[in-house]
Amino acid sequence: MQADPRPSGQSYWRERDRYVASLIADGSRVAIPELVKGKLPAAIFRVRDRQGVDVVVAESGDLAESQRIALLRFQFAQYLAAGFLSPDVVFRRQMDHEPAAVRDRKAVLCVALASRDGRVLATLALRGAVGHPGMSLRLRERPLLPLEGRFGWGALNRLPLLADLPLARIREIGGLAKNRCLEDHPGLAHRGALEVCVGMARTLTTALHMEVEAFVGEFEDAVARKSLEFLHTPMVVVRGGLPIVTTGHHHEPGLEGHARIPFAVLVSDMASMGPRLARVEAALSKPSRVAFSELLALKDVRSRPRSSLSAAPSLPRLADTPADQCEMALPSRRRARERGRQLRSFAPFAALSETESTALRPLLEETTAEAGTLVVKRGDPPSGLYLIVAGAAEMRRGPTLPPILLGARDYFGEIALLTRSAHTADVCACSRLRLLRLGVDTYLDHLRELPEVERELACTALARAVAQLRPAEPQPLNWSAVPTGAMNGRVWPVVRN
Repeated sequence: MQADPRPSGQSYWRERDRYVASLIADGSRVAIPELVKGKLPAAIFRVRDRQGVDVVVAESGDLAESQRIALLRFQFAQYLAAGFLSPDVVFRRQMDHEPAAVRDRKAVLCVALASRDGRVLATLALRGAVGHPGMSLRLRERPLLPLEGRFGWGALNRLPLLADLPLARIREIGGLAKNRCLEDHPGLAHRGALEVCVGMARTLTTALHMEVEAFVGEFEDAVARKSLEFLHTPMVVVRGGLPIVTTGHHHEPGLEGHARIPFAVLVSDMASMGPRLARVEAALSKPSRVAFSELLALKDVRSRPRSSLSAAPSLPRLADTPADQCEMALPSRRRARERGRQLRSFAPFAALSETESTALRPLLEETTAEAGTLVVKRGDPPSGLYLIVAGAAEMRRGPTLPPILLGARDYFGEIALLTRSAHTADVCACSRLRLLRLGVDTYLDHLRELPEVERELACTALARAVAQLRPAEPQPLNWSAVPTGAMNGRVWPVVRN
């Protein structure tokens, strides 16, 4: 990667546009004729010359590095042509492919090529985060799946079957790219895009079914979702989440103004796709005019295949409430995610995913209390859970108990919240307090279904309730302060050490 050239004025725009146009043109002309000629013994799956289209599925490590880079250049060019990449960033950094992807030798690549010359028509990939055998999605410290790099840790953790699978047996599907510069043969590009989807489905249910138990991904409702639904893919969709990338990342245009939704599929469920895949392949085996007519007719044959991942209890509202991604600019998304991260610094919410904490944060009320103010009063109706963002407060539990000093990241009001009964202590601000208040209704609507939140609150509530019922511990008697002879004729209480 070269240094960032930054010419000014009209020359910058001319050079940038020329560079981008060249990338798209060169990337769209990528051809790998040796794959069509069958010079890849390690191919996992292959279709030869189905109406002018060859399909090859292989592990990235079995391809030559020049072939891997050629496929990455093709995909990069199509994403750039579609407006998913920033032309300014691409030009300044002199990029022509995704650098990190070259090192991923375990990725499974599905490629559709023109049978006559090996020109690349479409690509699709399976990638994953490989962990040790005992590692699952539930672990906080683990490699992230690629989509978690955008949605944050735990985006799919509320799907119990998926979350309990070994991480090494989960893959992410993505990198679907269709050649946008086939003016002479536009039908081949459409065929290629469908062929890579069918080829990957066949690969997952045959050669890889013992290695891959589930795959995940993300889509936009208007594009990739329709392809999955066309093939009757038994998937479960998680509508929550707010994907981001770092400021200045070349993928920013692919998120700005777009709504992306995570999904997951169990490979064992894909057996139900067999009849549909057979009909699609039968149509693809016919000349284009007949094939597209039959494929169009298949769109009217609808199905709602059930995913085993949706057999569990419904997703919690915090994980499945869609955010208005299209209307939310990336800086606003980043601020929302950061506020969610701050919320997870409080013990009751530490186990929430980034999706859940980001969705919960706007539901909390921000409030302040000046020094000396009584925030909650013993005997008052429950007003919610209070989180101390900054400042100090004193919890006064009664005349026989010492007060408890509370500071930043502490909380109070959990007993009243859980029991829906009166507050059991006074809480007075010792300095100016910044607070977040979780109302009772918000708790009942959004958090009662999350066992780890209720468990943390219940443990704190129990500890404080027991301490409130226990009589005050007598202090050890300071014998050195007792005058000589002072005990004569007196009865002293028993003192426990």
